[in-house]
Amino acid sequence: MPSSSRRGFLAAVSTAVLTGSAGCTALGRSRPNVNPATGLSQDTSQALDDEVVYVAGNGGDLPTPPTTTDSLADASAVLGTATADRTTLTQAFRSGKPVGVVGDGATAAIRGLLDRVQEDYSFGVEMVRARPVNLVVAAPRGDTVETYTFVDEGGWNDPPLAPFGWALEGRVPECDTFVPESSMDGAFEHAGTAHVVGRLSTGETYVSRSEASVSRQDAGLFVRLRTKLHTAANDGYAVEEALRETDLPDDQRLHSVFPNPHTQNGVQVANVSDTTRSTFAIEVTPESPRARSTLTGCGGFRTEETLAYDYRTSFQWKNGGFLDTDRHYGTATGRGEWSLGT
Repeated sequence: MPSSSRRGFLAAVSTAVLTGSAGCTALGRSRPNVNPATGLSQDTSQALDDEVVYVAGNGGDLPTPPTTTDSLADASAVLGTATADRTTLTQAFRSGKPVGVVGDGATAAIRGLLDRVQEDYSFGVEMVRARPVNLVVAAPRGDTVETYTFVDEGGWNDPPLAPFGWALEGRVPECDTFVPESSMDGAFEHAGTAHVVGRLSTGETYVSRSEASVSRQDAGLFVRLRTKLHTAANDGYAVEEALRETDLPDDQRLHSVFPNPHTQNGVQVANVSDTTRSTFAIEVTPESPRARSTLTGCGGFRTEETLAYDYRTSFQWKNGGFLDTDRHYGTATGRGEWSLGT
């Protein structure tokens, strides 16, 4: 995946979004200003134009990427179905190629792949329950992994190529809200990221990005999970709120939760965690016109030894017209499980 193609893609996305949003507002039924450069509202299938893709499994169930190869060695990425040979997927992943699996059984296939390599990689997957998933991607990054679970909200114009392109080239903006630093930051090492991504048929977009880091000390293994919530509005429907709840086992101690409640850059974050119940929860709401168009709020917690939890992430957009009020919703509920190495 040449770095030049990534820069070109992101530059094109930024230009397109900034041009399309100029002079607009998040009020009433007019188009709001949408934050640039995530790629979530763009045709991200173009990110595959410079990729050579190996198609695994039942290729008849997949659209054809722009450039394909029958040689796994010549491929820069792999896209397949759940029927793909696990050894082939594992071989591709170990050689540094992002692997995407489409449709029914995608989560189980990616989990099976990661279970095969867990001695050499640290990673996490946030699995989605009771909702259709159209693509799950695992991308190796050194000895860690970035995973992406795309909820089928009906909004991708070219699935699964567009979401696969976003996993290769998209990004999540920096936090609008304050993330506290600690004197212990230097003792923690990155251990992977897990994304849950959605694009509604009405155009609203969202992503949660959870990043784990670990610190190995004489007293044991300490784990930190930071979650970033990002959402963008669409025609007439302004961002109303974003929520994240993470429920750990009752006997697992939360050493700290963050941030403290505050407002920054027009975004308010409320920390409603309950450490006595081992629950982390934040509510993120807009306090400015810009934030009603797009916002990114962050929070997290520190625990120890293991990282496995139930989670719920939800997003809400509101049409606040003079005569009526209507809302759109995006949500993902499921299980987060991490393998943090030895």
